[in-house]
Amino acid sequence: MMNPVRKVVSRSKGRVNGYYYSRKARRLLPWESQLERDALIIVDLMPEVDQVAVQPFKLVYQCDGRDRIYFPDILIQGSFGETVIEVKASGELLKPDNQKRFPLIEATLAENGYRFEIWTEQDIRREPRRKNLGLLSAYRLCEPPAVDKKQLRSLFRECPHVSIQEVADLIGGDADLGDVLLLVASGQLKIDLDARIGLSTPVELVQGGLGQ
Repeated sequence: MMNPVRKVVSRSKGRVNGYYYSRKARRLLPWESQLERDALIIVDLMPEVDQVAVQPFKLVYQCDGRDRIYFPDILIQGSFGETVIEVKASGELLKPDNQKRFPLIEATLAENGYRFEIWTEQDIRREPRRKNLGLLSAYRLCEPPAVDKKQLRSLFRECPHVSIQEVADLIGGDADLGDVLLLVASGQLKIDLDARIGLSTPVELVQGGLGQ
């Protein structure tokens, strides 16, 4: 994926910025707010996302008869195509300028083949999603356990509903919740991020996640 087209900076003295190591991008990605950092954690754990970039390009669009410039916060790519994600605090969406410009930005992006989504703290930090992401994030750079992929695929073919406990039992030994979450964090299995994680949590096999 491309490098940021502009320098990522902190917009105010009260806002921190930093870098997040993305497993999908395989490098550090800069963020301008903690909300953006949390959004990067989400897309890094979405199995359908193949590529992630921040500030990927400059978009010129028309507003009030003049050219304006927009730099997307995040760009994700996958079998779904390409989606631009704008990360904004919900209060910012009420500002007249944003209410005017975001529909124009969305239309211009659509002309160029991109989908456009706005993520607020209500999307990014709702519970139990926030707690689940914090838990999974601790596993995302770790090596997943050795698993018999043929047996695991067979388990999912034979059972319409498979739980974390059943996957742990298949792995064997002292495998527990953490071993299965390693498979989730590495993109081989997936769970509903909006449901509390536990041994009874349903888990799905990611298409292509085990090389099937």
